[in-house]
Amino acid sequence: MRKLDTLRAAWPMLNRALRSGQFFRPQCELYEPDPDIESHFDVPIEVPSGFKLTANIFRSRSAGAAARPTIMCAHPYDNRKISALGNTPFGGPPSQYRLIPQAGARPRFSTLTSWESPDPGFWVPAGYNLVNLNLPGFANSGGPPSILSEHQGQTFRDAIAWVGEQPWSDGGVGLCGVSFLCISQYLAAAVPDGQKLPNALKCIIPWEGVSNLYHDLVCRAGVADIGFLDFWWHTEVKESMNVPLEEYLAIEEAIPPKILDHHPMYDDYWRAKAPPLENITVPMLVGASFSDHELHTMGTFRVYEKASSEKKWLYTHRNGKWAEFYSPECLELQRQFMDHFLKRVENDFAEAPYIRLEVRSDRDTIKEARREREWPLPQTDYARLFLTSNGLANDEPDEPGEVSFEARNAQARFEMVFDEDTELSGYMMLKVWVEVRSAAAGLPSPEDVALCGYVDKLDKTGAPMRFNGSVGSEEDVLTRGYCRASRRALDLNASKLWLPVPAGDSHLPLKPGEVAPLHFAFCPSSTFFYAGEGLRLTVSPRDTVHAPIFQKVTSDNKGLYVLHFGGAYDSYLLLPRIPSGPDT
Repeated sequence: MRKLDTLRAAWPMLNRALRSGQFFRPQCELYEPDPDIESHFDVPIEVPSGFKLTANIFRSRSAGAAARPTIMCAHPYDNRKISALGNTPFGGPPSQYRLIPQAGARPRFSTLTSWESPDPGFWVPAGYNLVNLNLPGFANSGGPPSILSEHQGQTFRDAIAWVGEQPWSDGGVGLCGVSFLCISQYLAAAVPDGQKLPNALKCIIPWEGVSNLYHDLVCRAGVADIGFLDFWWHTEVKESMNVPLEEYLAIEEAIPPKILDHHPMYDDYWRAKAPPLENITVPMLVGASFSDHELHTMGTFRVYEKASSEKKWLYTHRNGKWAEFYSPECLELQRQFMDHFLKRVENDFAEAPYIRLEVRSDRDTIKEARREREWPLPQTDYARLFLTSNGLANDEPDEPGEVSFEARNAQARFEMVFDEDTELSGYMMLKVWVEVRSAAAGLPSPEDVALCGYVDKLDKTGAPMRFNGSVGSEEDVLTRGYCRASRRALDLNASKLWLPVPAGDSHLPLKPGEVAPLHFAFCPSSTFFYAGEGLRLTVSPRDTVHAPIFQKVTSDNKGLYVLHFGGAYDSYLLLPRIPSGPDT
C-alpha cells in the first residue's frame, strides 16, 4: 500500500519524466570532487535531549589540524543519498533530478552533494568545512521525528553549538541550503523568546523556502492545495523516517497531506510551525525567486521583510531555483558573503545592505539586474486599474456593472495595453466584489466559492507570454493569487495596501444576495512592459494554469459567480509601477 501511495503521488511528475526521457537523462551535471576532500560519514553528534544526530562532515586533508569556519545544513532527506556512496538511482544524482524539470539551466555539483544541499566540492576548496546534518528521527539520526517544529530548530542549534566546539572548527558556523534546508535555517535562527542563539552561528543563506506553511502552501487564502505535500511526503520524506509511523503520528497527528483535515483553520498547530521571523538577527543573504509562486516565493520575501537583522541582503531571480543556487554567479556571491562574516574578509558585504533586483521582459530575457536599497521599492507608485465592462481602466466606471460566469469552465478576463514603457516590480493586489447566485431557478444560493486569480503579460499581438514557474515549469503566468469567499477576513494588523494578509481563523459563509469584497494577494514579481504590450487579469473558479503536483481544491464550486464593479463596488487591480529616470 505504501508503494502504491508513493506511485500515485509521484505519477504526474514521473509520467512527464518518462515521456520526456528525463528519467534516464537527469537534468543536472555531476563532477568528481577534489581528492583533497576528506569525507567522514555518519558522524554522531550527541545533543542535550539525550539522543544522537548524525552528520556527514567534509574537511580538507591538506589543512590538517588547522581550524576552519564551517558551512552547515540540516534536513530530513538522508544525507547518505549521494552518488559518491552509490545510494542514488543508477549511481547518478539524487532521484529528484530525474523527476523534476530544471528551468533555465542544468545545475552542476559534485558527487558528494545531497538533495538541495551546499556542495562540498565547492566549499571545502574555498577554505571551509561542510557539515550535512540529518534531523531527529530521519535517516540514522535518533530522536522523535517532526516537521517544521521548534524541536527541530532546537536540535539544529544544539548541533551548531557542537560544531563550534570541535578542534577542526574555528568557532564560526554559517548555514546554507535550499527549500527545506532553507526553512530549517529559519527554525534555527528565529530563536523563541527566552532562548539564545549558539555563539557559533554567525550568518545564514536561506535560499527559497516557505515561512508560514499554512498561508504559503497548504491553504492560501482559504484555497487548499492537496498535491504538493502528497508528492513531497511520499517521494522525499516518508522513506527517510526511521521510526514506525505511529510514533510520528503521536507527535504530528497526521501525515502532511492529511493534516488540513485535522486543522482546517489557522490555529495553534499551524502557528507553532511559523517561526518568529522578527527574532532573526544574524546577517542574511536571502535567495528569493519570482518563479516559485506556488510554493516558496511569498514566504522567502516575507523572511527578508520581517527579519530584524541589521545586515541583510536579497538576491532575486526568475530562473529555476536549483540552477540558480548552484550557478557560478550565485556560488561566488555566497562565498563572498561567508568570507565576510566567517573569515572577516573586507568585500562588498561590508557595505550597506542591498537588493539584487532582476527585471525580466519575458521568460528568457533579463531586461536589467540592478541594485536597490530597500524592498518593497520605496519609489513604487501604486496605481489602481479598475475593472470595467471594457477591461481594465485608469478611471473607475461611472455606472455600476457586472460580469458573470459559471462554475464549470467559464472565467472572467480583463485586459489593458500600456501606452508607454513600464516597469512593474513588487506586489500586485486584486480587490473584487463577488456575489454567488444559484445556477438555476429553485436551487439554493451557494454559500461559498474558491477563486483563482492570474495576471498574464501580453505581447503586442495580445498573446500571453509565459515565464518560469514552480517545479521547473516554463509555462507560468506572470503572477497569481487565490481567495475563498468564506475565508475573506483579513489580519488587519499585518495587512498592507499592497499585501492583504488573510486571518485564516474564521468562516464567513455568503448570504443569499450578499456582495462581499475579496482580496487576492499576488506573489511579488518584477517585469518590464514595452509600449504596446499588455496585461490580462483572469478570475476563474478553476486552477487553469497549474504546475504538476500542485492541486488547488475548487471542486466544491457551484453556481453562478458575479463580479461587481463601479458605483459602490470599487473593484480594482493594484499595480506596483516603478518610475523611470535618474531619481528612481
